[in-house]
Amino acid sequence: MGVDAERTARIAVMQETARPVWEATGDTDALQQFLKDNGCHGVEAVFVAMGLLNCDLAEAQRAFFTAPCRDAERRFHNSAMDLLEEAADTDA
Repeated sequence: MGVDAERTARIAVMQETARPVWEATGDTDALQQFLKDNGCHGVEAVFVAMGLLNCDLAEAQRAFFTAPCRDAERRFHNSAMDLLEEAADTDA
């Protein structure tokens, strides 16, 4: 998935906005709560986490999906994955 210039700019701004929270707490849950409270969701929140935590995609996704404030996103993701698995099983 490509990231367009507008999205890249939003991610960069949010990284700098969230940096003091990350540096003060070092807590991925607090970071995700801050991002959520400031309208940063989904892929953008994962990219912000990647930049601040200086980590790979898998680690940033774990930080996103395990944060208590991201429970709705986690449930949606798990439901979508279950449906895809069921569809794959019926196609076999």
